[in-house]
Amino acid sequence: MSVLTIIRGAHVYAPKDLGTKDILIGGRQILAIGDDLSVHGTVPDVNVIDASGMMLFPGLVDQHVHMAGGGGEGGFHYRTPEISLSHITTAGVTTAIGVLGTDGVTRTTRELLAKANGLDFEGVSTYIYCGAYQIPTRTITGMPRSDIVLIDKVIGVGEIAISDSRSSHPNKSEIAELASEAHVGGLLAGKAGVVHFHVGDDKSRLDLLHEVVDMTQLPYSTFVPTHLNRNPDLLDAAVEWGRMGGFCDVTSGIRPDEHDNISVKPSKAILKLLDSGVKPGYITMSSDSNGSSPIFDDQGQLVAMGIGSIATLWEETVDLIRREGVPIETALGMVTRNVARLLKLHYKGRIHPGCDADLLLCDDQFRIQSVFAKGRLMVEQGKPIVFGTFENVEKIPGSPDESKSSGGVNQERGRPMIAPSLDDEDDFPDRDERQKRTKRYCC
Repeated sequence: MSVLTIIRGAHVYAPKDLGTKDILIGGRQILAIGDDLSVHGTVPDVNVIDASGMMLFPGLVDQHVHMAGGGGEGGFHYRTPEISLSHITTAGVTTAIGVLGTDGVTRTTRELLAKANGLDFEGVSTYIYCGAYQIPTRTITGMPRSDIVLIDKVIGVGEIAISDSRSSHPNKSEIAELASEAHVGGLLAGKAGVVHFHVGDDKSRLDLLHEVVDMTQLPYSTFVPTHLNRNPDLLDAAVEWGRMGGFCDVTSGIRPDEHDNISVKPSKAILKLLDSGVKPGYITMSSDSNGSSPIFDDQGQLVAMGIGSIATLWEETVDLIRREGVPIETALGMVTRNVARLLKLHYKGRIHPGCDADLLLCDDQFRIQSVFAKGRLMVEQGKPIVFGTFENVEKIPGSPDESKSSGGVNQERGRPMIAPSLDDEDDFPDRDERQKRTKRYCC
């Protein structure tokens, strides 16, 4: 690998529009940004990339990735798989924050931490939240506060479920205690100390969070509700929350489809937040990648099971720019700078000297061509060139060759659905009618 790399002549969005610039990378850092940069002297092996006519963005920061898998709301065979390195990088994501979901029994925070460490070793930056849906939540050391203080990769608590039938139905005192644990842990460790909340379809919506803020006077930034585009009423509640200074996280993997006529398309949800007066800096978007997306009817019967895709994060960002007309700098900030600021990841989400060289090079159609993570070229000409340890399974005795398909482009992105077996019995006679009123859930 070259000691130095110069990306020459790209239109740089840092995410602020810097115009056409050269970028000098050394090791894992951005060393310089300027016009017509050059290296003199005896420095060997300088790699120069001609990026004329292309756009350079910060790598995406995805704050909600089920990197160790999730799901299980249909039986053990519905446990979703772990994410692979090349699926992350080809989606333009260079920093991922891992979460557990519904399953805090067969999935553990230790397992999540191990997966995060593995992905970090393979080339992308990773952090995690301790916990799962339930309160008392799942930790490594026994307390959320000490997890945050003592374990480098733990930056907060989550995802804690509220307004959802799968939650532990916490009261405001329980949420207040957990939020205080996270907040003080963050203060002691110099970390974000946030609580990341899964918000379901229940009519209480964000009421519990308002009550806890009023009771504790903790800063709004301690509470990060997500999935806010799952239905129009919840999005209206998010508008109120955002106007009061709360962060609003939209889920790129929740999109209307044949099973879901209720959710709001992520790009349109963000446009509504903006048009309703929520400041752009308080809006973020995450993917819910590799989380399950079960569809239940009104009798609680499973209708179909989906799985989230990390690629939706960039797809919805592009739609926000091209279809909704949001300026590039504003849209890009919601998946880079805003997330990094919220989570106190000081060297992420920006193109600036001293920041990590997490870079996304795109053509004029916003198609991802090259991805750098911590200064290392991971994707070239739209294809992964660095794979996870076991992605190239031809080297494992008895395994088929899967390397050519790793990180491939899926034209049917989103949450591909797998219906339950036709042999499953349903004792209720009005099954077809109930399926017309199905609701999408996610973990």
